[in-house]
Amino acid sequence: MAELQTDAAAAPQIVNVPITKGKTTLAVAIDDIPADVWAEVILQGLKVLLNRGTSKVTKETYPKAEELTAKANEVAATQLEMVMTSKIKFTGGKKKSGATGAVMTEARRLAKALVKDELKRAGIKISHVEASEITKAANAYLETEQGAALVEQAKVNLAEREKISIGGVIDVAKTVHISQALVDKANARKAKDGTLSAKQAGKVKHKAKGEGASAAVH
Repeated sequence: MAELQTDAAAAPQIVNVPITKGKTTLAVAIDDIPADVWAEVILQGLKVLLNRGTSKVTKETYPKAEELTAKANEVAATQLEMVMTSKIKFTGGKKKSGATGAVMTEARRLAKALVKDELKRAGIKISHVEASEITKAANAYLETEQGAALVEQAKVNLAEREKISIGGVIDVAKTVHISQALVDKANARKAKDGTLSAKQAGKVKHKAKGEGASAAVH
């Protein structure tokens, strides 16, 4: 095993390890971990990292044992490459992008457009691909170094958008029609989830007796 080189003059490397049930973190000085324990730490850490994504490799998807094994090994090999090139998803140690939900929504929109462009270049019709697959590919791209640059572009886009107001040109309150059907649908969904207030619940329209049955008749 390669020896860990440390600089005595350098500040100690500290890792804040989450203690899930304790709802806190414990600060661990990496340089103080004994060599034999350090080897186990690396083993357990790599075990987690290299097995990321293999939970999706199931018997339902790959009914043949040899295919399942081959796919699991393929995923693990990809994860190892990501480990060796610093392309893994970090849960600690690296600063977070600080991206808000709005920024990530914009970044994902941009990433989806790139995924669609790439599909077209590959000769694949967008209409033949589930939206969830495009979203999955977009999310995977955002995890890469190039994807991080796209997040920064999303921040710029939102900043530019905030400078523009169309209020002085059109009155959206008068121009845009609110769909009562969509309002009722949203309220019904909130009522089902238990997140609708008592006042809002009173506005939810209920079907008259026999309405559902008559609607089904063609």
